[in-house]
Amino acid sequence: MGELLEYYRDDLVTIYQGDNADFFAKLTADGGEVDAIISDPPYNGVLDEAWDRQWANWGEFSAFIGAQMALYQAALRFNGSLFVFAYPRGAAYVEVACAQYFNVLNHIVWEKRNGGAAARNHKEDLRAFLPLSERIIFAEHYGADNSAKGESGWGAACDDLRGFVFEPLRAYLASEWQRAGLKFEQANDACGTASMAGRHFFSTSQWCLPTAEHYASLQRYANRNGGEYLRREYEDLRREYEDLRRPFSVSSSVPYSDVWHFNTSSGEGTYHPAQKPEKLMAHIINSSTRPGDLILDPFMGSGTTGVAAVKLGRKFIGIEIDAGYFEIAKRRISDALAQPPLFRLTPLQADAA
Repeated sequence: MGELLEYYRDDLVTIYQGDNADFFAKLTADGGEVDAIISDPPYNGVLDEAWDRQWANWGEFSAFIGAQMALYQAALRFNGSLFVFAYPRGAAYVEVACAQYFNVLNHIVWEKRNGGAAARNHKEDLRAFLPLSERIIFAEHYGADNSAKGESGWGAACDDLRGFVFEPLRAYLASEWQRAGLKFEQANDACGTASMAGRHFFSTSQWCLPTAEHYASLQRYANRNGGEYLRREYEDLRREYEDLRRPFSVSSSVPYSDVWHFNTSSGEGTYHPAQKPEKLMAHIINSSTRPGDLILDPFMGSGTTGVAAVKLGRKFIGIEIDAGYFEIAKRRISDALAQPPLFRLTPLQADAA
């Protein structure tokens, strides 16, 4: 393991100067996990920087991205979200490498409304359409949101370590049903379904939470001869379900499709040649994490993800190999920590308030 220089602040932020592979080795050794990973790796030959021209061909670059994905798979919590940035001509390689380890949910197109550096190119000399976009691959663990037995890409050998995604809820329903002396298939009679209720409400395969109507039907059936079974309120179950599943919250007032329109970061002060706009990073954080969640940026650069994270009441870990950019990130994130947080309630929390 190489040397990691650490900067720590108030339980909210820890950033490291060093190779992110060394950080992931440390995180795995400590048994740690994060709620979201927002990764902006090199694009391969797009920028005139040594760190963006390390690979002789796309095969080497793909191997590098694949190795990153393996690290992310071990570090991301079972109900976490992954976002990986890519340049258009390399996005296919990034998406394929990601799909080997994660369930790809979206290939998002970020249109740069103010053009960026590409808008200053001699368009006719390109002999191709002008690239005024970047791509963002959005993914989750396999099995994260549709199975009670959430292996989350680890395989069966890791079940005991990770646990089941929705197992607490599945176990409650199944144990109460059996305690009432009922067989799983009797749930079909209770709910008036042909064959699916028993499978979906009690088994570890294709599990789903009953609707409020179906849960009331199960309660009536279990207690039809007297008894106190399935006593938990449905709203209590629903809240636990939402806490366990991968957070996701968008609305018509924010970008909710797979095409996003954000200006580049040029108006915010440019600290890094691949710097992302703070508003874009805030949108990712708000849509896919909850306040208090832990966000990891393994290619931190000048720290924009960390700035957005602390302003929105999230915890942050960042890794940056370049000492100069690390110092810029440390200063920018420290300044953000000194400001009042722009804390925004998610819809689920607003319901509970």
